[in-house]
Amino acid sequence: MNRPDWDAYFMSIAFAVSARATCPRASVGAVIVRDNRIISTGYNGAPAGEPHCTEVGCLMEGGHCQRAVHAETNAVAEAARFGLATEGATLYYWDSNNRPAESCVKCSQVMKAAGIIRIVGRE
Repeated sequence: MNRPDWDAYFMSIAFAVSARATCPRASVGAVIVRDNRIISTGYNGAPAGEPHCTEVGCLMEGGHCQRAVHAETNAVAEAARFGLATEGATLYYWDSNNRPAESCVKCSQVMKAAGIIRIVGRE
């Protein structure tokens, strides 16, 4: 039996989470882990209760969809919503377009502000 290491295990979960994405521009999934335990997940899509891109189309400004919240930000927001600390955590990130999580300045700022100290993406 080939048992995946922790990084491979959590990356496979980030890939599965990306299947929930609702912006057709990219399927992105994020998983925040602390002490090898999942504390939250997120995917790119509209805020809860708002229409998704797949329902009403993307809201484009300057080449970026303004309707969808990025997966990393959604994962941090979910942790905050349920009172789960992200200090010292790792964020696993799967992007169908293979962009690094750090490429988005806003998401990078949110992750740093949340105390996330390690980011693992597709290789």
